Amino acid sequence: MNYAWEAVLQAEKNGIDRNALRFIEAYNPSPYMEVSVTDLNVDCPEDEGIEINPLYRLQDVFGMLFDRNIEGMEQTRALLFDICMHYIVQLDLREGLSREDYYCKLAENDIKSGGYGLYTAKRFALFTKSEQKTMLRSYLQLLKTGNYLEEFRKALIRIYPHAFIYENNETVYELLVYLGVQETRTERERVTFLREMFLPVQETVHWFYERHFGIIGVDETMKVDEMVIF
Repeated sequence: MNYAWEAVLQAEKNGIDRNALRFIEAYNPSPYMEVSVTDLNVDCPEDEGIEINPLYRLQDVFGMLFDRNIEGMEQTRALLFDICMHYIVQLDLREGLSREDYYCKLAENDIKSGGYGLYTAKRFALFTKSEQKTMLRSYLQLLKTGNYLEEFRKALIRIYPHAFIYENNETVYELLVYLGVQETRTERERVTFLREMFLPVQETVHWFYERHFGIIGVDETMKVDEMVIF
């Protein structure tokens, strides 16, 4: 966790929103690191305040702008420093951004702003950052190819590694999905998001959470108290 952008990514993995972070000019920084920490073993910010050495790689920019020999307007200087670092971190994180990443960000903003409905935005927030990215990539691929079953399968398996998807050959547009997780209100909301985001309206999905449904002839699924009847 040497650079400010690394600290931001680690903070987001721990559930801290990027906009809630505050960049603070370190009083006694290390000349060998941009992020100033007392414990070098720490791999993520301990709170929302991140101390930064502004001269580590930005001396030409910050050397005169935040000269400590100039006194006065401390609060304004602190606010300006925070704003500048937020902007610089954004530039750092956009370096090497692919076109797919850019489109994923646009789709994410549309979902979060309610463009797909308020309930969809709330359900989207129930997924982790990594899960959201996985779904967005599959969703973009769906828009390109139109292969909704394949992209639904990819997104589902990546989020629920123990899941199985069965297509009913006797009934058109009917899927049976075993998730392998405990049934909770949150999980019901999450799978509703996947259903509405990837599958057409006419598709019927039967969800099975902790217990698999019994399949005649498959002994592993025909265990008493470990299966449900469909």
